[in-house]
Amino acid sequence: MMSRRLVFAAAMIAATIGVSACQTSEKAANTTQSAAQAQMTPTLSTTDATFINAVGKAGIAEVKFGEVAQTQATRTAVRAFGAQMVTDHTAANQELIALAESKQMTPPDNMDLNHQAAHDRLSDISGSEFDRVYIQGQVEDHTAVVAAFQDEITNGSDADVKAFAQKHLEAIQHHLEEARRLAGSF
Repeated sequence: MMSRRLVFAAAMIAATIGVSACQTSEKAANTTQSAAQAQMTPTLSTTDATFINAVGKAGIAEVKFGEVAQTQATRTAVRAFGAQMVTDHTAANQELIALAESKQMTPPDNMDLNHQAAHDRLSDISGSEFDRVYIQGQVEDHTAVVAAFQDEITNGSDADVKAFAQKHLEAIQHHLEEARRLAGSF
């Protein structure tokens, strides 16, 4: 029994280190991609391009997570939250795509590797464990996205990208509040 716990603990540590390294590599790749896109699109700063890439990938993930929640969540409130994420993020994603294309920037077309790994994990669990893990992930994701929107509003240079961030910040903050409320019920 003790050796199983040690093996499990070692596996968890190794997985955490692997995910951390993957996150660092992916963030560096996203920044490099954004810098290149910013150079090709003179009206966009690296900050603006990074925002579009990061928020675009996160928005795609929110739609995918919400679709899974609608079928795998056990609580009605969690299924409803998932449906709201699909509705709200689909609309925002479409607007972000149009904005990116108007700036001659290719918008992201899929979620990042970290979100894909989280999606794969969510797809493999069910019941009340799914509800808990999904909602905790929503709190974490929306906390990060709120920070990204606030950073764009403060540090972005393109008026249209900043306006997009300003327009959608309140809805993202509302999603975060609702996810926190749901998380408090577990």
